[in-house]
Amino acid sequence: MNRRLKQLRLMAIVTVAAVLFLIWVGGAVRATGAGMGCPDWPTCFGQVVPPLSEADLPADYQQTYARYGYDEMRFDPVRTWTEYLNRLTGTLIGFLSLMTLVLAILVRQRDRWLPAMAGGAFVLVGFNGWLGAVVIETNLHGAVVTTHMMLSFGVILLLLGVVTRTLPARWRVQAADKRDWMPLLPVALLLSLLQTGLGAQVRERVDQVAAGAADFHDRTGWIERLGAVLDVHMLVAALVVTVNLWLALRLFRSAGPARRASVILLAVLASQVALGGALVGFDLPVALQPLHLLGAALLFSLQAALLISPAAHAAPAPAGNRRRHEAGAIGP
Repeated sequence: MNRRLKQLRLMAIVTVAAVLFLIWVGGAVRATGAGMGCPDWPTCFGQVVPPLSEADLPADYQQTYARYGYDEMRFDPVRTWTEYLNRLTGTLIGFLSLMTLVLAILVRQRDRWLPAMAGGAFVLVGFNGWLGAVVIETNLHGAVVTTHMMLSFGVILLLLGVVTRTLPARWRVQAADKRDWMPLLPVALLLSLLQTGLGAQVRERVDQVAAGAADFHDRTGWIERLGAVLDVHMLVAALVVTVNLWLALRLFRSAGPARRASVILLAVLASQVALGGALVGFDLPVALQPLHLLGAALLFSLQAALLISPAAHAAPAPAGNRRRHEAGAIGP
């Protein structure tokens, strides 16, 4: 049974890592404007393996895919294969989540919540795969794209539930420590979700500005055109930093895993502040946008793991020690 639990934990961790990689790839797809690199689904230009050059496409492909914008642009293999990598990663996650579910079912007698969480993650992965097709069909509708991305956070939450419930006792935080920072943690988690949603709105505004720009790569002055949504995003960012610094301080006062988590939390927070500053200060560099999204996912993942991790209770003293302690308390 312990071997099965280790296998389940490893598979869940690998699947979480794959989802985080997918979030980064998805961010790269949006940042590079590769969202319609494959204008159909599940094939790409009607092919299982995408074409490598325009010569591999029918002569009338621009008319065929005109409603997806190809009447005004030509085939770009880099954008097509960037989107195709996104799809391949999503398919891989489907298989990984299925394997996680099978392993969870095999150890269901140990913990009935494991198959429920793994099953929920598998269903959510399948639904998100279908939603990916809707993204293409709606020609990158903003609300659908944002929902597609945010559902990945739900997959991470459920899989982290599997991971934390299969951890050895020595990796669990003490119940007394968890009570100390628990009131603050849900607030930090909700703020992370809110900030990620606002970041998606900023991304939508960037796409609108890019659509009207003469040069996709010359982004001088784009920041000034993003409007109030960027101001709100930066205001909430200050609140996120404040709350998480407070949370990190409380975690550091704990022992063991919680203290280590505080160091990781500070590192992720610092990188997010640096990336956000660089995006604003250097006119939205394309390479930094997916990294900033990945940082938001990592921050959420750490907070989610702390929130749903079962707390360990201090073991009672052995009976002999208790009798000696009680005798010493009432005796001479």
